[in-house]
Amino acid sequence: MKRRDFIQGMAVMGGGLLLSKAPAMAATGQPQQQSGIQIGDVLANSAIVWGRSDRPARMWVEWDTDQSFARPRRVRGPWALSPSDFTSRVELTGLPAGRRIHVRVGYSDAGNGEWSEWVTGSFMTAPIAAGPVRFLWSGDTAGQGYGINPEVGGMTIYRTMAEQEPDFFVHSGDNIYADGPIPERIEVEDGKVWKNRVTPEVSKVAETLNEFRGRYRYNLMDENLRLFNSKVAQIWQWDDHEVVNNYSASKDLTGDARYQVKSATLLQARATRAFFDYAPIRRSGPEGSEQIYRSLPFGPLLDRFVLDMRSYCGPNSKNLQTKPGADTAILGGTQVDWLLAQLKASTATWKAVFCDMPLGLQVADGESKWEAVANGDHGSAKGRELEIARLLKGIKEAGIENVVWFTADVHYTAAHYYDPARAGFSDFTPFWEFVSGPLNAGSFGPGKVDDTFGLQVIFEKSPATQNLSPLAGLQFFGQVDIDADSRAMTVILKDLNNQTLFTPQRSPHFYCSDNAEDALV
Repeated sequence: MKRRDFIQGMAVMGGGLLLSKAPAMAATGQPQQQSGIQIGDVLANSAIVWGRSDRPARMWVEWDTDQSFARPRRVRGPWALSPSDFTSRVELTGLPAGRRIHVRVGYSDAGNGEWSEWVTGSFMTAPIAAGPVRFLWSGDTAGQGYGINPEVGGMTIYRTMAEQEPDFFVHSGDNIYADGPIPERIEVEDGKVWKNRVTPEVSKVAETLNEFRGRYRYNLMDENLRLFNSKVAQIWQWDDHEVVNNYSASKDLTGDARYQVKSATLLQARATRAFFDYAPIRRSGPEGSEQIYRSLPFGPLLDRFVLDMRSYCGPNSKNLQTKPGADTAILGGTQVDWLLAQLKASTATWKAVFCDMPLGLQVADGESKWEAVANGDHGSAKGRELEIARLLKGIKEAGIENVVWFTADVHYTAAHYYDPARAGFSDFTPFWEFVSGPLNAGSFGPGKVDDTFGLQVIFEKSPATQNLSPLAGLQFFGQVDIDADSRAMTVILKDLNNQTLFTPQRSPHFYCSDNAEDALV
């Protein structure tokens, strides 16, 4: 889409970009859509369209390739009812490939039959022929108590990302911080004060289903996020904060006075329901499996593989087991086999693997446990590293090229090159991993490196002190461009002001190089 067409789809008011603003409360009893719309998991001919009413109402979706909706196709959606928190979704099918699709969502009241106002948006379908591709990724929204601050314009990084006109965006997890209360004010660095909008559901840790749902409702109060959701298709992952910090089967809340509900499993059950209510996600796997990992092709230049490091992992531990088993799982054997099979079957030039957490950074859970893959041992693969070693070895043995990893979680941005020549476990093909985030949360880092997979830090930008507020400007996202002619991929690490921090460029065959310096152009 031409840039002028994109800008025409936005209203510029007071320096801010507004689109599909939630309609004012009406005296006529019309259904309201204060949360806007979301579009997710777009393929060449289909997409998920999400909406939310404020009462029992029937969802209706219309779409057209013309933003004037000259010849709209109408699709009747489901009833939005209280068991789903009045959320609903429709899968649009039969869409033309490689086109911008304009959509509008309305609701008809189940009681009086009155209609809401339309809420509009648009998105790009996946191409079937080689063409330029642009996508963004990041993670970590409304963490460490940093929510919607009206004094700084809210979560402005979402407006910045919308201006880059991406084909899609991947949220790499921590879509909410269910375990992080959002207060009215926080004293931060340099004597400044961060001021939040606050709702009852975010003022405490989430325990009830309504409180988990309230976290998603809260984020959607931000005008920048609603704008972004209406213009950019998304792919959602999840991580620990959708449930509770450092969540795993070993999570013990008995000593945490904030929680009346002490069962981490019960919290996870409620968190899962809230996630699937609010995520514009394409259901995959057996019916009722609540499977999050999935593959989403995006034309001949890119296949997308979305992982889940939370649902199948063993308990957090010292992570030094020497033999694989249930306690060393991080993806789980079924997901590893699935990913290897999907990568082998892929004919796309690039295989983008979207992962919840970095593979080679030490992410601790307290003083004696590890949350992610690495364990600080630096030698041969142990614990959860055993499963990743099997995956990386399988990629090498199958001769799969151009696998690039994208992640968030650690609240800073970095470019990592994994070099088998410097690794404790070396039976793999060298690869890149790019880290970005947070979107609207505290800044941390840098993480300590584990040498098991030969992680080399080529670039990183992190705060000098921990948990700096978004006022410090250390909020990050990544941008990826794939050229249609050369097939070259360019990764750009950016901050919330769209400043370029780092950008390696490489050809589709850069893996022939044995070192990171030769891989950079």
